[in-house]
Amino acid sequence: MMKYYEVRGKKIYTEILGPEAAPVLLFIHGGPGGIGVADFIEYQGSRLSKDFKIVAPDQRGVWRSEAITSDEDISLEDLIEDYEALRKKLHIKRWSLLSHSFGGYLAVLYANLYPDSIECIVFESPSFSFALSERSLLKAAANEFAKLGNIKLAEKYFSALKEVTDFKAINKLLMKASNELGDNCNNYMWFGQDKGVINRLAKNTLNAKELWGKSSNTRNRLLQDWRVYENVFSELSKINKPSLLIRGEHDPITCDAQVNEFSTRVPENEVVVFEYSSHWTRIEEPDKYSKVITDFINKLK
Repeated sequence: MMKYYEVRGKKIYTEILGPEAAPVLLFIHGGPGGIGVADFIEYQGSRLSKDFKIVAPDQRGVWRSEAITSDEDISLEDLIEDYEALRKKLHIKRWSLLSHSFGGYLAVLYANLYPDSIECIVFESPSFSFALSERSLLKAAANEFAKLGNIKLAEKYFSALKEVTDFKAINKLLMKASNELGDNCNNYMWFGQDKGVINRLAKNTLNAKELWGKSSNTRNRLLQDWRVYENVFSELSKINKPSLLIRGEHDPITCDAQVNEFSTRVPENEVVVFEYSSHWTRIEEPDKYSKVITDFINKLK
């Protein structure tokens, strides 16, 4: 079922799949921005909805949800409060969280604010620290230059990683490296040969250019608030829910330091590494992904 819900003054596009009486799984997509939940529904909707009632909303201002106007504010808190308001509107007592990338950051904050609303949490390729993730991404970009034979640029960025500590400076260097990589800037986000999945899904969507513009505006507005570069490690320590972290072995965003923080700080935790994936495990190893999540949640019953 595809429907718009009025949530805190915004029309939020939401897809709901699966048996009405099944355990509820909220998908919190990454970004910020991007194509919302479109790729998740494409690759996991039919798989996970066999065992769960899936609730998958595009965040406010993203893809098919209502745009953020120039005179409106938007914050991390807005996204979290939207999820909680949607839960109440749908008359769901508790749900489990399935979060990807930036969505993992939001899931930690949500779990701290509303622990009674949540059964358990699954993190897919999360970022608990944008600063750490972007350092790791810049290293991946340098490695990509080396693979492409551009040793000069590779050495330039490897040197910068040794010398630069300020996260805002790293952010600027990463943007520069991405521009210099051009069409190759997405290579390290995928393990397999097919690196154009997200772009193809976007291009096959009606009014794609308009939707991209809407999502990009929301992304830029959110990232103007540099708080997102503050890690949520201390908040991880407060999570008292069973938690699973899924990570692609080749994913540069969920770097080892963040996995270690998760494993050390979350009391009831499990980590599963996907050998043939980078950042998009649900797409590159879809059957394993659905099985790991289903087994994890079912054993908690």
